[in-house]
Amino acid sequence: MKKILKIAKLELSVLFFAPVAWLVLVIFFLQSGNRFLGLFGSYQEAIAMGNQVSDLTFAMFPGTGGLFEQTLQNIYFYIPLLSMGLMSREISSGSIKLLLSSPVTVKEIIFGKYLAITLYGFLLVMILVVYAVTGAVLIRNADYGLIASGLLALLLLICTYAAIGLFMSSLTGYQVVAAISTLAVFAALQYVGSVGQGIDFVRDFTYFLSISGRTDDLLKGLISSRDVIYFLLIIGLFISLSILRLKAARSPQSAGMLLMKYTGIIVAVLLMIYLSSRPQFIWYKDLTANKVRTLTPNSQAVAKQIKGDLVITTYVNLLDQNVYAGLPVSRNLDMSRFDAFRRYIPGLKMKYVYYYDITDLKNNRNMVYQGDLTGFTVKQVAEKVADNMGLDVNDFMSPADIRKRIDLSIEDNNFIRVLEYKGRTSKLRLYDEMDAFPSETEITAAIKRLIVPAAQIAVITGHNERSILKTGERNYESFLNAKKVRRSLINQGFDVSTITLDSNPVPDRLSLLILADPATALKPAELTGLKSYIDNGGNLMITTEPGLQQLINPILKWVDIQLKEGALVMPSNDNLPDQVITTTFKEGMPVAMPGVSALQYYNNGVFIADTLLMSAANGWNKQGELAKGSTDISYHPDLGDVKGSYPTAIALHRTVRGKVQKIFVSGDADFISNKELSQPKGMNQRFSTKLFKWFANGEFPIDTRRPEPKDNEILLKKRQISTLKLVFTGLIPLLIGLLGAYIIISRKRK
Repeated sequence: MKKILKIAKLELSVLFFAPVAWLVLVIFFLQSGNRFLGLFGSYQEAIAMGNQVSDLTFAMFPGTGGLFEQTLQNIYFYIPLLSMGLMSREISSGSIKLLLSSPVTVKEIIFGKYLAITLYGFLLVMILVVYAVTGAVLIRNADYGLIASGLLALLLLICTYAAIGLFMSSLTGYQVVAAISTLAVFAALQYVGSVGQGIDFVRDFTYFLSISGRTDDLLKGLISSRDVIYFLLIIGLFISLSILRLKAARSPQSAGMLLMKYTGIIVAVLLMIYLSSRPQFIWYKDLTANKVRTLTPNSQAVAKQIKGDLVITTYVNLLDQNVYAGLPVSRNLDMSRFDAFRRYIPGLKMKYVYYYDITDLKNNRNMVYQGDLTGFTVKQVAEKVADNMGLDVNDFMSPADIRKRIDLSIEDNNFIRVLEYKGRTSKLRLYDEMDAFPSETEITAAIKRLIVPAAQIAVITGHNERSILKTGERNYESFLNAKKVRRSLINQGFDVSTITLDSNPVPDRLSLLILADPATALKPAELTGLKSYIDNGGNLMITTEPGLQQLINPILKWVDIQLKEGALVMPSNDNLPDQVITTTFKEGMPVAMPGVSALQYYNNGVFIADTLLMSAANGWNKQGELAKGSTDISYHPDLGDVKGSYPTAIALHRTVRGKVQKIFVSGDADFISNKELSQPKGMNQRFSTKLFKWFANGEFPIDTRRPEPKDNEILLKKRQISTLKLVFTGLIPLLIGLLGAYIIISRKRK
């Protein structure tokens, strides 16, 4: 060990008696300081202007443009400059012969030089520590774990780059060649993950060999044994290769023997990297304050209930616009979307089925980029698309074959995943959003449906009610039944269907029956069926509109509620008078109700009532009809107008046959309409989600919300940041430069 330390000390003295080492320190300090304090100033300015800024620790360090992210992009430029002379300098000067003939082992030489370069790398990390400590002090409630994880990531990366640089330096006597070769190896490790991604066996090895992305999780607060072991193995690989290279120079061996040794070490390391990347062998530690790199407690509780194999089969349609997301070249990226769940479900397995099929060739939106397809058959279209993408159409099942296996026409043959567990199935879809893939919420809901029955909702039809199948403004398709809308209830753990009361008895298994703003009266037989459903303790939701009091009040009488005559209005400079912004009785959450009737509850001791929404006190219940689109409104008490705050939504409950019955009545049917949710004027989506969670006894939708980040304030003024910038980007780099100049000049004088 003493000899290793002496070699390291000698190497460091050589390094610091040259200007390159000092120049790198100065540039690195300046570059880091400009980025860090520039971001500090920007966020401080935003806060001073009244903008809401949160998660500052992430934004300042691993976030896009943050200090750690920028360091990750630039660090590979510095290491070759420092490592290129480690061995090549000895080779070019001839001192390698003296070194090899001295009473030191090859391992001591290599470890000594590696220790020297890693100590220099540690200095670079210490510069980052200076800024990290500054950030931790000046950001209120900074996320210390996130910062520590990021520093560990960069330290491991620098040590890995140093090992590579050491080996490349041992191959040549030309320092420039060593530097360029080191950069070439960095690039190879960066891009090897994209090699052979279409071949299963090759894909696994090249993907897990790639250094690209290995620091991502570490930078963002998640330490995994897979990534740490990867860096340690790569370091060990290149140090071992360096030792072999130097031993060959001291004791010449046959080319065949050297090749066997090199191959053996490389194969052993590759195998260990592959095995350490297997899900069952990975250990994780989330260092972030809010555990944002781990499943929320609700998701963990669901995942832990899966005992055995959970199979996720992804059906990838060649003729779907999202086909690329499921192709073999994207397989590892696609599988990584379930990594957080795999930690708690060791038996999670993913399969892929490739096919081509189309429901409506002429009007399908996936074909808009394929040109004129007049006269083409489905197979000819598939052949054209495959040729454009460089794929073999024979790798995809034909429509006839896929239909024998599964009927995907009900999903319009879109990209879809089917989850299977102990004979139960559920589905995961992609959505028409910027990020189309399911989030933790949707994945957890799909998994939970395999454990507990889905919440069953039936919507009554036959009287021009709000439809769950139409996209018009007044309908409920978006909230209840839109497959491509993330927050639609069918993607949140609910099954939604329609029912007619005249021919079908209401099933007992229903979680909720909805009567959504009928425009015509129910028939006597339908009323009898509905009354029987209520009397038997079924959950019910009724929505209606002003002007339908005579139609709906006979039904509401069964639950001790009536619609008041007239319609509520609220004076406003911006909205129509019938655009009433109600608020939740307890939380004050605004809910927009365009066109709403006031409700009145008659407490007959049958139900326990809870007023959920109230209109504003500055509005009134207006009698008579409002002129369509009119903004001019006047209060006329002589005509029956009455000012005040009125209930607009009431929830009822009682116990029937040992089960809690839940009923919700709204004087407005538009609050969950397609139009109101697409052009929100209030928090209708949040209110409605909570409402249906109540009906589902808290089972669905899954709550995966996390606590809001607390690091939202910078404890420094703009002027103080300028002073800090002067110190970090002026005074300290100047002192480092002067120290370096003094040491170099003193050395030359001696």
